[in-house]
Amino acid sequence: MKLRPESLLFAGYCALLVWAPLPFASYRPWAAALLTLLAGLLFAGWLLLYCAGGARVNPGVWRYARLPLALLLLVQAWVLLQTVPLPRALVQWLSPQAYAWHIREGWLTLSLDPSATRAYLLRGLTFTVCFFLTLALVNSRERLKLLLQVLVFSGTFQAAYGTLMVLSGLELGFFVEKYTGKGVATGTFVNRNHLAGYLVMCLAAGIGLLLSQLATTAAQGWRERLQRWLALLLSAKIRLRIYLAVMVIGLVLTRARMGNVAFFTALGVAGAVALYAGGRFSWRVVAFLGSLLLVDLLILGQWFGLDRLVERLEQTSPDSEARVFSSAYTFDYIQAFPLTGSGGGSFYGIFPNFQHPSLEGFYVHAHNDYLEFAAELGVPATLVLALVVLLALHSAWRVQCRSGAPLERGAAFAVTMTVCWAALHSLSDFNLQIPANALTFVSILATAFACRALPGRDCAPGR
Repeated sequence: MKLRPESLLFAGYCALLVWAPLPFASYRPWAAALLTLLAGLLFAGWLLLYCAGGARVNPGVWRYARLPLALLLLVQAWVLLQTVPLPRALVQWLSPQAYAWHIREGWLTLSLDPSATRAYLLRGLTFTVCFFLTLALVNSRERLKLLLQVLVFSGTFQAAYGTLMVLSGLELGFFVEKYTGKGVATGTFVNRNHLAGYLVMCLAAGIGLLLSQLATTAAQGWRERLQRWLALLLSAKIRLRIYLAVMVIGLVLTRARMGNVAFFTALGVAGAVALYAGGRFSWRVVAFLGSLLLVDLLILGQWFGLDRLVERLEQTSPDSEARVFSSAYTFDYIQAFPLTGSGGGSFYGIFPNFQHPSLEGFYVHAHNDYLEFAAELGVPATLVLALVVLLALHSAWRVQCRSGAPLERGAAFAVTMTVCWAALHSLSDFNLQIPANALTFVSILATAFACRALPGRDCAPGR
């Protein structure tokens, strides 16, 4: 069977999602540049195919996704403006602190580190392009299902690899010996917290996929119930359930406190939203989500070190956490650049000016995504990014109200759970500054709009 060129592009995009976490989560400069190049080639291929009449965008997608896509492009335009030399008087009016700290003559930039901001712009364009590619290429239920399966595959590999490294003592990252995070699962990531964040997003995709496959009618008698159990043991559902268990093991072995807390909290919130959106109480959904908590947390967790994770949580004290103090000083940073920010990617060079002598260490990122976006981009641009996430959450809600669309509802569950995780985990870490995690995050957000454009009936406006 001959594949259409658009199908090859979709396959390439799925391969990009699997590749992104492999080379240190694409955080190294060479890996980030390669990720940008690959995404750009895919986008250029889609444009050529579109001009030749071989590709199109579902008209329904534009109805729901044109605003969030325009907002993302607006943020990239703002980052570009941060690198453009402007008259000194204009910079003084927009950002008095940036004007005061500039040492060059002539026109000035709003960014205090233009080279870092240009690299930041390339990453932002990469994520925006991938957001668009998800909208353009995920135009059928088959592709939606395949996209979720790809995320499950990638997450299972990362979890299995990280678990193997911990249990075997080899402690390898991406073809090199780990220099940090020994004794805990990091997969091919550098930081265990970022692997935990990636696994939660992949778990959300897998849970949504499995929810879409739950039986919708009750079994009539013990014979039909037995037939269903036997069919389950021989079906792909049991394999998917095993993949979820492997990812939970990897998540526990990261010993990431906020990552694990955010996972179970997001699972509970997304489950409650799914039950309410469905319009009726479903014991099957409750039993399934309960099994995740019972089997994975109590049984698998006990085998693979849940007690050590609980011990870390018990020993956590806000008074002794350096990330709490760094966040406090980041507020002073934001107050100095409230409107324009100091420039995308400039945190590492600007924060030492606000860092108290008692706060030891060098901080490349704030341990809070909200604060870092606000410090580098300014408060208005941060609110625009938050609006994109809220629009995706709204679309996911509308999709979950549908009847007769289990796969789309499962994908919408994944979006809801991913947003809940990000809202919590971003309070104490910088997952969205890691290219692999940011790419996966925007791809999952885009599925909310892609699902809504698929044939189906939205919930009534009164819901």
